[in-house]
Amino acid sequence: MTEVLADLALTLAEKMKIDATEVFVQSKDLKRIEISKGTIKYAIEQEKSGIAIRSVINDQMSFVSSNAANKINEILELSVQNAKTSTQKVSRNFVSRKYITPVQQIRDNRLRDLSLEDICDRVSEILSSIELSKPVKNIDGIVSIETEERLIANSEGLWKREVGTRLKADILTTIKVDDFIGMGSGHLASRVLQEDWQKLFNTSIKTAYAQRNRKKMTIGRPRGVIFSPESAARIFAHALIPSFHYTSGSHYYESFRNCRFNKNIVMIDDPTYPGAQNTFGFDDEGYPSKPRDVLSSGKCKRLLGMNFSCPELDKKEVYRGNCYRVASLSNDTRSYAYPPTVSSSNFIVKAKKSLTKPITQELNSGIYIKEIVGAQDANYYTGDFVVSVIEGYEIKNGEILNPILPCYCSGNIYRMLEDSSLIIGNQLQEVPIRATPLNVIMPEILSTRMTISI
Repeated sequence: MTEVLADLALTLAEKMKIDATEVFVQSKDLKRIEISKGTIKYAIEQEKSGIAIRSVINDQMSFVSSNAANKINEILELSVQNAKTSTQKVSRNFVSRKYITPVQQIRDNRLRDLSLEDICDRVSEILSSIELSKPVKNIDGIVSIETEERLIANSEGLWKREVGTRLKADILTTIKVDDFIGMGSGHLASRVLQEDWQKLFNTSIKTAYAQRNRKKMTIGRPRGVIFSPESAARIFAHALIPSFHYTSGSHYYESFRNCRFNKNIVMIDDPTYPGAQNTFGFDDEGYPSKPRDVLSSGKCKRLLGMNFSCPELDKKEVYRGNCYRVASLSNDTRSYAYPPTVSSSNFIVKAKKSLTKPITQELNSGIYIKEIVGAQDANYYTGDFVVSVIEGYEIKNGEILNPILPCYCSGNIYRMLEDSSLIIGNQLQEVPIRATPLNVIMPEILSTRMTISI
């Protein structure tokens, strides 16, 4: 389908005597089921498509996109009209074959071939087995499988097709034992088929059971806090990353240039990371994907807005690569239905120098925060955040012990990252941020600059 649309667009462009043409076609197949009160509430399969055309006439360029891929004639005509009145001067040179970045581990044919009926059967079997367990009172969640096909072709001879698959699942389990009610979650994000779906549900049940023995903290004032990759990623996504969505002309860049962060922190925007949710060979403007250092050696190297590659929105200066058409609060977060915007691909946080022992052994007395809520209310202008800890554990003498009652954790992301005593773990974990296009990959983090309150 994508090949036919691209070929038709190039043929029509040649008949319309457009000097140079570049075509982008996107097709998605989404299979999604919603679980409510322990049963499948609904199952749906959707097909979506989008197309974008870049035209050059007399060295004047236009870029037009639409989610109506069947209206190629109208899109081309609009592209021609815009090019004739465009103030964007460009050459006719488009991306050639050798400049498309090869990426790995983004497709699994087994996942693509899994039907909606197969998905329902797998989930129904698991739910039926759990139904026999009396303590489990409720299970809610979403399981989705997406196949995305992207194609870029141009009048210079480029013809590049990329197919990717995604499996995502979020499960929330509620249990009741006597007078105790506990809740636990399980999350899964993968580009390949994961056979053991039962493990996902078991994780949420196990987490809910773990809360049964929650107690007040016995360690007094915690000397430090270790954030799990999931909790740290959510804080970073809402308290820090939005501040990087600007260009070199913003006051943020000057502020970041004056900051001196912990020199062991490395932050990278990497759309080529193998097997990650936001890994692509080329961005939504057709430019090849490229990793870019955001922060290293204690200094901000660039903002994400400096990677923006939509020349029509930035007439003074064009940075090729990492331009996305995304939206928040949408199940389909990435589509040609949206205008181009600044966003991260895979936002990676890691240590420059690895730890030689488990991060918990770096803390004699503190708490381990595994699951939080409320990070979306962080103030990224100032970096301040307050989150509710819904799953946390005491740490004594480097060991994770009993679960603690819910509490609050507050701090400032910039003060946290400036701290020379900040410790960064070794094991990276991918955390897609729900209801946003963000995907954060990071390890555990130990900070002594947090405030814990009941």
